[in-house]
Amino acid sequence: MKTKHTTTHVDATGLNCPMPLMILKKAVDQVSVGDMVEITVTDIHAELDFEIWCEKFGHELIKLDEHTAGIKYSVIKSVQRPVME
Repeated sequence: MKTKHTTTHVDATGLNCPMPLMILKKAVDQVSVGDMVEITVTDIHAELDFEIWCEKFGHELIKLDEHTAGIKYSVIKSVQRPVME
């Protein structure tokens, strides 16, 4: 049986670091493994924050597009890896 995954949309336009990452983390925490969170941001530095965070926790980051309302990213939640310090 194939599992149906959901997509959650969140808006972080007009917010600066660290708020877009905090909003993304909260949204990812609330979805199931395999689900997608799409976030729209205007903070040009958010991409680096998202890349580092996704790499650390094993999620997949996809840059969807840039448009006048901001930049849209998609994160696919994966099984969370333990943090190695």
